[in-house]
Amino acid sequence: MRGVLSTLVLVCLLAAGGRAWSADGAEIFAGLKCGMCHKPDKKAAAISLKEIAQTYSDRDKLVTFFRGETKPLIESEKWGMMRGQLEKNIKPLPEEDKEALADYILTFK
Repeated sequence: MRGVLSTLVLVCLLAAGGRAWSADGAEIFAGLKCGMCHKPDKKAAAISLKEIAQTYSDRDKLVTFFRGETKPLIESEKWGMMRGQLEKNIKPLPEEDKEALADYILTFK
């Protein structure tokens, strides 16, 4: 019986994308469609990932911003639009997803 239960739990976790084990920042970034505006190394509709990574030099600063606990460190005329995305899509993420997203963005330094 224990083996059946273990197998059922494993199947449920795999069906959920394995999210109980680890979050993938690139997948979160893609799933939230952040790349529509934030490009790796050039300013397009929004600030580049490289500029974000250089400004928010460590994970804690970026995660604190994702929580809505600090104002943006980069001035942008698009902040009004980004604020809505932050409130609706990023703030509600589990903490481990915020950290994974920050880790992914910081790879663009």
